[in-house]
Parts: sequence; structure tokens; C-alpha cells
Amino acid sequence: MIVLIDADDVKFAFSGWPDHICLAACLSSFGTCSMIVFRRDERHLMPDRLIKMLKLRRESTCFVPKVDGYQTKQFLYSDERRLMALVASDSVVLEEAIDYAVNYNYALEEGLDPATMLGFDLPAGDPAPAAQRDTMVNEEAHAMLPEFLRRSVERSRRPIFSSRRVPSLGELIRA
Repeated sequence: MIVLIDADDVKFAFSGWPDHICLAACLSSFGTCSMIVFRRDERHLMPDRLIKMLKLRRESTCFVPKVDGYQTKQFLYSDERRLMALVASDSVVLEEAIDYAVNYNYALEEGLDPATMLGFDLPAGDPAPAAQRDTMVNEEAHAMLPEFLRRSVERSRRPIFSSRRVPSLGELIRA
């Protein structure tokens, strides 16, 4: 189950949350939770991007709130509160959101395509080895970035997520 949380809702968990940055909480049947940040204007791209990034099967993935072409499940207010408590317990996700906002805005200001700079426009069949995913794919864009942005872009491009939890979230998924 993937819960798409709007930026205004995440601000209740973090007072310094950047404007227009949303959060996807990806809950697995194993009880893990991966948190992925994205801009509000990327929301229509996120279902396919998340399926690709997390290597999920489209037919076995559901979204809350409802996304056309995908299943959905009932998500109670109490489930939402527990999920937001989990989000609030991970301060690293705030840092990732700030980095993402800075990098995305930098790309826009420099006339670069944010999807290219952040590595989201790779072809679906690209068999890039895991070792290459920790570094920027586009070395030309890499060289143009100041050092502090380069480090944050490299961190944000990893397809692994720092927000791993193993609480009893299986209950949320089965709901």
C-alpha cells in the first residue's frame, strides 16, 4: 500500500517542512515503511515512478487516496494518525525533503530538467548496476552543481530509503 500525503498534511509533523513537497509512505506486507519525497506538481507521475523504483507489481499495489488504474483500500483516521506518528519519528525525512526542494528548485532556476538531474527519466530497461545508482547518472549536470548540492543530489538519487521501520504496520496493510 502506498499512501500519498500532501505537503500541507506533512507540515503537521514537521514545522520546517518545505512548501509543495509531498510524501509517499510505502507500506509493505513485511511491515517496512519506505518514505519518498516528491513535489506536488509531480503527483501524477508518482504512481508509475514508485512502481518502477520499488520494483512492485502494478496489480498488487494499492494507493490511498485512490489513483486511477490502481486498487485502493480503506484507510481509517486512526490508521492515518499512526502513520503520521511514524512519519514524525523520522527526522531524516525532513532533511531529505529540504534537499529535494533545493535540488528541484536549483534545476528549474538553471533551466535544467529536474527529472533528468534527479535521475528519474532513465529508460525503463536501463540495467544500471547498483553501484552506479549511488552517483549521478548525468556527469555533466553533476559538474555544474556546487559541492553542497552535489552531495545532496547524490544522497537523494539512491533507490534505497533511510526510513525503514519494522513496527506492526502489517495491520495497516491488512485493513
